[in-house]
Amino acid sequence: SVLKLSPSGCWRYYLAGGICASTSHALTTPIDVVKTRQQVDPWLEEKSMFEATLAIIKEGGPLALLAGLGPTALGYLIEGSVKFGTYEVTKPATLRFVASMASFLSLPALDSKILSLVICGIISGTAASVMLSPMEALRIRIVSDAEFSEMSSLKAAITMLKREGIRSLTKGLPAMMFKQVPYTITKNVSFDLFTTSLYSLWREMGYAITANVKFAIPLVSAMSAAVLSCVSSHPGDMLLSLVNAHEGSKRTRDFAKDIWKGRSGVGGFFVGIRPRFLHVLVIVTVQLLIYDFIKRLVGIAATGM
Repeated sequence: SVLKLSPSGCWRYYLAGGICASTSHALTTPIDVVKTRQQVDPWLEEKSMFEATLAIIKEGGPLALLAGLGPTALGYLIEGSVKFGTYEVTKPATLRFVASMASFLSLPALDSKILSLVICGIISGTAASVMLSPMEALRIRIVSDAEFSEMSSLKAAITMLKREGIRSLTKGLPAMMFKQVPYTITKNVSFDLFTTSLYSLWREMGYAITANVKFAIPLVSAMSAAVLSCVSSHPGDMLLSLVNAHEGSKRTRDFAKDIWKGRSGVGGFFVGIRPRFLHVLVIVTVQLLIYDFIKRLVGIAATGM
């Protein structure tokens, strides 16, 4: 198992990651529903977030904003556990790797903490993509297809498997990686760097690290990380929504070509970014604050300390 391959005590990272990811994504399900519908429904694309929300409620009632809550909570419980846990436990190995490569190639610049963290982000983002892809495919189909929105999560999954086979739950993996790998790198790495730099600056100024500081620095760092991760991952998020919203054998690259050749060009990859900015800002801020809190609760130092 993943835990057996990880150092002793690492379960605390997996626990904190699973809880923070599942909680933050479940809380923001209504925003995610609006964002996804704007990406896959042409009649909602040009509406503001507020107008799209009212249209969805008028069409399906208030509960339409909670579509896909089950797959979201379960999928991100697994995804968050794997992503945060893998990111943390691979840090020592990647630090040794970049140091060895720097020595072997006689390139001191390679011996970089930032590079080692980016490698951790690539590894953990890839692992998280594999874990999350089936649940995200199910969530998007429930949100975007009226037929599936009337079904339970289990029935919807069985229906997808009967009609399209196992590929219905895995065809979005390339798009998921286009989303999750940049998202993980910019979120986790920037949060690490921002908190470390701000704590260091605070100490250099001669101030004590109080409880208020331990809240303020992670808050500012998390909000900054949210902006970066939203922008870097949105093209992948757009592709993921389109791939999983439609039946058939059309692949990620086919949807990418369609978007590129469309009337909006590159801008087509950023449809729905306004509601997603709100979505990601809330998700990442809440997620990283919960992660830091649970880490301290189970005896691990706060990020950047």
